[in-house]
Amino acid sequence: MSSKGDCARRVEMISVEDPGLVIVGASLAGLTCAQSLRAEGYTKKITLIGAERHLPYNRPPLSKQVLAGKWQAAQTNIDSAEKFAELGLDFFIDEDAQELNIASKEVRTSKRTLAFEDLIIATGASVRRLPGTETMSRVHVLRTIDDALGLREALVGIKSAVVVGAGVLGSEVISALSEYGIHATVIDRMATPQLPLTGGHFASRVNDLFIEHGVITKYGVDIISVTEQETGITFDLSDGSKVSGEIAVVAIGCIPNVDFLANSGLDISNGVLCDSNGLAAPHIYAVGDVARWHNPVTGKSLRLENQTSAIEQGLAVGKFIATGESSPTTHPFFWSEIFGNKILMLGNLEADIPLTIVHGSPSDNRFVAATISNGVTTGIVGWNMPREFRQSRAMMEA
Repeated sequence: MSSKGDCARRVEMISVEDPGLVIVGASLAGLTCAQSLRAEGYTKKITLIGAERHLPYNRPPLSKQVLAGKWQAAQTNIDSAEKFAELGLDFFIDEDAQELNIASKEVRTSKRTLAFEDLIIATGASVRRLPGTETMSRVHVLRTIDDALGLREALVGIKSAVVVGAGVLGSEVISALSEYGIHATVIDRMATPQLPLTGGHFASRVNDLFIEHGVITKYGVDIISVTEQETGITFDLSDGSKVSGEIAVVAIGCIPNVDFLANSGLDISNGVLCDSNGLAAPHIYAVGDVARWHNPVTGKSLRLENQTSAIEQGLAVGKFIATGESSPTTHPFFWSEIFGNKILMLGNLEADIPLTIVHGSPSDNRFVAATISNGVTTGIVGWNMPREFRQSRAMMEA
């Protein structure tokens, strides 16, 4: 790791004629790549392109602190403009990537065409919308800072809301609604709430939280139609019932932003397919929510939508481009806070393996649990025990 002064001197040596490296996507993963490249000694030009009009920001606080009104938008910023300047980047915002030409090593955006020596795709993902509701003003989604601020404003003065999707984002939104005193109804085609990586082990615990806080649950149903009225919105469901609220929030997952890669020749089925170094094709890399990395331990290629994976992949790709050195394979991780319960998850809990309690007790609502198969720990979860969870992470390396 080199000093800031060394980095500044190296950046001054960049040739203006050298196309250098282009990062498409001013996401956390994209910015982490740039930081890693400079820290590892990369001296060539770096161009960072962002589709949003904001500086790069952290997404996890959007459904937590921002939606609850505890943070302002600027508090989500990853770094200041001055910090970005120290990296020696050509940084453009409010600019969409439109086409990648691998043969000519060029990427076309809404405002320019950029040549590159290496390209990093960090375009993230877009929210999946409920068909037919795209233009309905009372139907909200939550993916960007603008989404969060718009939804927060919409919550003022209302008493009821419908949340479509009982996954982690839907659960966090329902939790925030409770803080506003808003009565929530949740709809999901699955039979129970689902948290990622947990193998269904916590479905009943999350459902109990919903019931405890007065949430009406509609599981195992499809939405037949949606009708927007002047004062609310109504969902007709496959069981013949109707559900209404003053607004609705759709939280049914995300779609990787790969449209501009349609004619590139890359494998973009469920994200950009990469090897274990993030390499999708010679001189083409992908990181973050848009990337589907191969895991040499499991033999599977997975797209991971969480902040920790975005950071780890960004660090790994920056290091690999700058030094040629690979980084160790890491475990997927996510965290959430639902109705005041802090949940930390590392690895994958196996659905068909009973939980082993490592610390605390589920009856006390404070515990660390794991699934262990043939002496190998596949996943660890901490429920309101963050310190003990951190201590237990070593089980994944045993």
